[in-house]
Amino acid sequence: MTNKIFGQEVQIFLNYDTPIEHLTFDGIRFGQQFRYKSLNEIGLPEKCNFIIKSIHYSSDTLFQEEFSIETHDHNIFGKISLEEAKLLKKGLRMIKMSNNNLTSPEILSQLFADNGHSKFAKQMESFINQALLCKNKSIVTKDTDNHYKSSHQ
Repeated sequence: MTNKIFGQEVQIFLNYDTPIEHLTFDGIRFGQQFRYKSLNEIGLPEKCNFIIKSIHYSSDTLFQEEFSIETHDHNIFGKISLEEAKLLKKGLRMIKMSNNNLTSPEILSQLFADNGHSKFAKQMESFINQALLCKNKSIVTKDTDNHYKSSHQ
């Protein structure tokens, strides 16, 4: 007998300017058979760019190791696997941590240590470069603003 589990999943738009606070909510599942029963219980931040995706599992998928083809559909790359979405989120966290000054090659080597020749690694390289550029522009702008404020008070 095959049992079915139905629910919904929050997919945050994953891009280089996605706030780090929003990344935690990506992948949260809700529905009758999950911890959160409704979207309201999750407590998404205001102005969070997300979609709700229907999901379903069967006992065959969960217990007999059949592969399900789940995707993350709300990100800069279009439709990617959930594994690629995890790498994307991990890369974003590495970039957005304020005390982290890793370079693009360092981030890529940490993300793709096991599968360094992945096709997705090539896509991620330009994404990481763009995200680091945005982060650096943001820091320069903040420093310039703080300098301007302190010198004109």
